[in-house]
Amino acid sequence: MQTAPQRFGIYLIGQRASGEPIRLDRCAGETVLLAFDTTRRRLVELHVLNQGLPLEASPKESALARMEQTAELRGLSFMRVLGHGDEEGAIYYSTNLNDGEPVADYIRRRGALPAVTTFALVQAYLDDLVGAKKLDRLLSCVNAATPLVTTHEDAFLQLRITDFGLNQAEPLDEDASGRQLVIASSKLLFQLLTGQEYEGQSPDRFPALTSLPTNLRTTLRTALVDPDHCNPSIERLRDDIKEAYATQVPNLQMRSARRHLMLNDSLHPRSHIQNLLLDSAPLSHLLKGRFEPINAEDPGLHPFAIPATQVNNQLPVTVHVLPPSRIADKDYYDSVPLQMWRFNSTAHPNILRSLSLWETPDWTFLTEEREPGFPLSRLLAERSTLNPAEVALILRQVKAGLDQAKDCGVMKADIHPSNITLKVGKEGALQGREQERLMQKRLDVWPSFTVKIRTHATMRSLYEPQLVEPLDFGGSVESFVHEKDFRNRSFVALAIYLLTGQRMSSAPEFGEAVPEPLACYLKAIAELGREAGTTPSPGDFLEEFEKQMSAPVIESREMASFSNGSIPVEEMESVGSVSDFAEDWIEPVSEPAVLTKSQPKERPTLRPNPLSSRSGSFSRPASRKSKGALGMTLWAIGGVMVLMFAWFTFFGGRGADANILAEMPAPGQPAQSLMTPLTSDDSSSAIVKPAPRSGPEIIKKAIVPPVWEVEQVRGNQNAATNAPPINDTNVKTQRMVDAAPQN
Repeated sequence: MQTAPQRFGIYLIGQRASGEPIRLDRCAGETVLLAFDTTRRRLVELHVLNQGLPLEASPKESALARMEQTAELRGLSFMRVLGHGDEEGAIYYSTNLNDGEPVADYIRRRGALPAVTTFALVQAYLDDLVGAKKLDRLLSCVNAATPLVTTHEDAFLQLRITDFGLNQAEPLDEDASGRQLVIASSKLLFQLLTGQEYEGQSPDRFPALTSLPTNLRTTLRTALVDPDHCNPSIERLRDDIKEAYATQVPNLQMRSARRHLMLNDSLHPRSHIQNLLLDSAPLSHLLKGRFEPINAEDPGLHPFAIPATQVNNQLPVTVHVLPPSRIADKDYYDSVPLQMWRFNSTAHPNILRSLSLWETPDWTFLTEEREPGFPLSRLLAERSTLNPAEVALILRQVKAGLDQAKDCGVMKADIHPSNITLKVGKEGALQGREQERLMQKRLDVWPSFTVKIRTHATMRSLYEPQLVEPLDFGGSVESFVHEKDFRNRSFVALAIYLLTGQRMSSAPEFGEAVPEPLACYLKAIAELGREAGTTPSPGDFLEEFEKQMSAPVIESREMASFSNGSIPVEEMESVGSVSDFAEDWIEPVSEPAVLTKSQPKERPTLRPNPLSSRSGSFSRPASRKSKGALGMTLWAIGGVMVLMFAWFTFFGGRGADANILAEMPAPGQPAQSLMTPLTSDDSSSAIVKPAPRSGPEIIKKAIVPPVWEVEQVRGNQNAATNAPPINDTNVKTQRMVDAAPQN
């Protein structure tokens, strides 16, 4: 005879067939029970500290403060904490239901993992621990040595911490807490590599450890053999594991850790929740005569969604295992909405149809049609985030599914990514390689696909955390108002989740692929979602989403000038024909006519002194012909300059050596600065020294001509005043003088 369920606050305690509460093996010193949250309508794990006995003031305050930090935890390596509090003196917190196999049982059953798989698995595990170091009080007591081996989207292997150590006292020494975390992680690494639990064995006895790189081998040996002197930095251990992983995978194309964590039959952990739901009844016996499971020899690979074939008509279906009424009361959820008889596959193509439902006091089964494709959450596990165009493509069909659900009398549909299926591909299941290739492509280049939502319940929809939390309307409000608000907020949360990979929050962080107008709009809607009844409907939200997605981005003045290709010369320091040394500013009246004849009269009072008579143009050339002419002109000028330099070197410099030596000052006399203005009869090459100035203009430097220009002017001056006329006789005489011996 079934007894009435026990109640703990808002939680209903799950019972076995004998009436005993269902206990979960999670944490030492805590009572962990399988329960049903009547507010969220989800299966949860209820953790009660100190076996339900009251705590003293100091431990109670410490536990509650650390529970506040658990709500900020992000990452697949942690349980998601949903709520906490004090119920009649008993301190408790609730988390999402986690299914998997303890690491000790997992290693004992299958043996040691390959080195590359171990490094990829522990590296992701330590990345989450390093990311949570800001929560120093929480990590000080976390038990990292005994995680749960679970899966991510039934596709990747994952480690998850199930013991936060909230029942323990906090250590006073910060280094001691860091050292404890390193020691626990080292014991986990030892167990995964050797297939044995560490009980004082020498690490040098195991070839799997002696073959490790030097840094990791030294860190591991010190943490296990001499824990009092090990390095307390968890970052150091993570970096050593990354180095070891790089030595195992030298090929960059295989460096992705997901490739080595893909599940197969040997890596898949067992489900312990399935036995609790069925109360150890054999699944093959329950399905015998009706369905033939595809993996009949290993039903634990798919504990809650079993691919099977109907025996009578060979129809491919998916059999979902649902919790019986002794675990989850049917008054709080509907397996199948009552008006789903109005469903029409032609008129409602975006709804995944349920086929049959049968339930007993000990178990409940539901079947749905199995079509080619995969859940949206599986695509997110591979891609992490989607771009706005892909999100809009999915949201259009999700909105169509919600409208079709209303036609069937379903007002509240759970549109979590795990509850949305992408029907794509040929008839029959997709091959693994086809599915992997398809997930790497953008959705707009996929073959025709259909987005389908579930209106019926599944085991995953009953334990997967919701995208949005329920809100209190503060009064007696009709149920349809709650359902409408939940649908609106869930639709917005789904869009944010697909763009960021984060659940609904007031301050989501968007990537560079999201336009700024769209990001601002979504942040404003997320802030509105904190109040009941303020979120727009899916139709209005989708219309504004697409509008903001294609809205033009307002560029700043600097970026606009670069994108237009025209930049004012006044705002440039050096580009094109403007010298890198032209830091001098002069007034137009003091410039030679040759330097200003091509400048417009509207130039400002102060401007850089260009070295050519033609002002630089930074706009795009009008045609390829003008661009080629400019290039030929520059090449011609450069060639003339090279020829002039060569001529002065071999011919003009010989006659000017004596004059240059004569002009050099004697020892002890100040040398004439090259900064002195040089004059010449040619007014076009004259350089005029600016008049003295007062006020801020005194800070401006004098005009410093480039070195090559000074040498060119000096060479012209010497050659014009001292060099004899150049003819064949003078050249021969000069060569004879150069060849004569010097006294």
